[in-house]
Amino acid sequence: MIQKLRVLALLTGAAAIGCSGTINQDNSNPSNPGGSMTPGGSMTPGGVTPGTNTPGANPPPSNVGALDDSTSVPGAAPLRRLTKIEYNNTIRDLLGVATTAGSKLTGDQGSNDSGFVKGGSITGSSDARSVMSNAEDIATAAVAKLASILPCQAVPTDRAAQDTCADQFVEKFGLRAFRRPLSPTELSDLRGLYRAHRNAPLAEPFDQAIGAVITAVLQTPFFLYHWEQAADGAIKDGMLVRLGAFELASKLSYLFWASMPDDALLTAAQTGKLNSPADLAREATRLMTDDRAKAGLGDFFEQYLELGNLSDLPKDPTLNYTPALVQSMLDETHGFVASLFQGPKADGKLDTLLTSATSVVDANLAKLYGVTGFNGTGAQSTALDATKRGGIFTQSAFLTAKADAVDSHPIKRGDAVLRRVLCTELVIPATLVVPDLPEPQPGQTTRERFSVHHESPCATCHQLIDPIGFSFEHYDAVGAYRTTDSGKPVDATGVFMLGNKMLKFDGAVDLMKQLASSPEARDCMATQWMRYTLRRREISTEDASLKVLKDALGAGGDLRQLMVAATKARTFTHRAVSPGEVLQ
Repeated sequence: MIQKLRVLALLTGAAAIGCSGTINQDNSNPSNPGGSMTPGGSMTPGGVTPGTNTPGANPPPSNVGALDDSTSVPGAAPLRRLTKIEYNNTIRDLLGVATTAGSKLTGDQGSNDSGFVKGGSITGSSDARSVMSNAEDIATAAVAKLASILPCQAVPTDRAAQDTCADQFVEKFGLRAFRRPLSPTELSDLRGLYRAHRNAPLAEPFDQAIGAVITAVLQTPFFLYHWEQAADGAIKDGMLVRLGAFELASKLSYLFWASMPDDALLTAAQTGKLNSPADLAREATRLMTDDRAKAGLGDFFEQYLELGNLSDLPKDPTLNYTPALVQSMLDETHGFVASLFQGPKADGKLDTLLTSATSVVDANLAKLYGVTGFNGTGAQSTALDATKRGGIFTQSAFLTAKADAVDSHPIKRGDAVLRRVLCTELVIPATLVVPDLPEPQPGQTTRERFSVHHESPCATCHQLIDPIGFSFEHYDAVGAYRTTDSGKPVDATGVFMLGNKMLKFDGAVDLMKQLASSPEARDCMATQWMRYTLRRREISTEDASLKVLKDALGAGGDLRQLMVAATKARTFTHRAVSPGEVLQ
């Protein structure tokens, strides 16, 4: 089959991935947000020009993105592959095939710039073979339940009816797989691929020919990549590119669902009902309240808390750190986030995220948290001790991820809160030699051991990190609450200067309550969401859009308002011209 597809890819002209080279081109350098300008103000030469509009896809210029950020000049939107979770979810929604095949792809790239991952590059023959192997396995699983993926009412038995059904399948499957209508050439090529498999010399049966189409499509860059350009060319809007309706549909669905658009979203794009801020807000709200939003929103908060390596962390055997406990921790994070946005008690508030003493726990976590009278084994909404737990940063997943194998780690915890809650990032000078932490001494608490930083060359940074980190000293290496450390009472008190206000706190619950009400934390959450939507750091020309997001979150701190506003900002609806791209 592989050899047949290699030959047929040449015949069809489909954009299948070859066995060598690289497709992913990351032009996300913030200093070059897209192209270069000549002294006269025109873009440098390139080869992309707009073509004939597809009905509904590229409507006349509208007020998409027309908020109070008209002065915003969005940066680049680099071509990026689906992440592993996006790949698995898309296959599930496209073909009804549950898969973990995304794990075979090149690892997602941790972005030191934005703090959020994007799909890794497909580079070289090994990566291409993984893509091809995935495609073949998924196609085999899909055709095993052929009736469920075909547009015809029943699997046809005669050749003429099969060909008609195959033509319909190519058009509808192609629309959903590419997240846009196929061009006439693509439509012809994929129908030709089907017939090449049916006719001599291959003469394959109907199901195998359908499988060949699926296999080919799943290897194209149009399926594998976020393709933020209309199929028939870029849409000029001043010196920017305005995304077409289908590109916006994909951005919406992958933002909230970490998956492809559903039929309703594609229909809205096709019929011109995704062209205004009101349209975007309507669909964003619908997607956010759908059960599938648990995947997209859960992905954001899992990355926000930096839980990616939770299952691989080494822990002391006495802590009983089992795969089941790890899954319980991740389930709590996702369940807590889901309850924040969905259900009768959902308020979407930043304050709830950072301070709520109610979480979603199962028997494993109930034991870890010391919950008495817990019944059942499934996860359920549970009121925790409000003096010990308050918000997502006092839950075991974060505390475990930011700890050592045996004990807590105040530096990891303090640094994470600074970066994620307050957007304060400390850069260690290249010339600074960071001294090793002294080995723990008998009877020495973790706080006493780490306090040596105040006497080291790192004292300036640790005056910021340590007070926040020490506030979490009531939690051990897996997030269990403790009142003593090395036989001494835990000291979780501290002071921290936030803006022009001195915060005094005793423990993480107290600290997070004070941070939750601060404008710094609200502004930082808006920044984090913007970085997640862009998968890069914001640039100075996007300040107006960032301000719109901060204003949307506002004093009320409603994350739902922030997320909807982000879909109407120019940073969502527009992009810079890519290097070598020409607008006419």
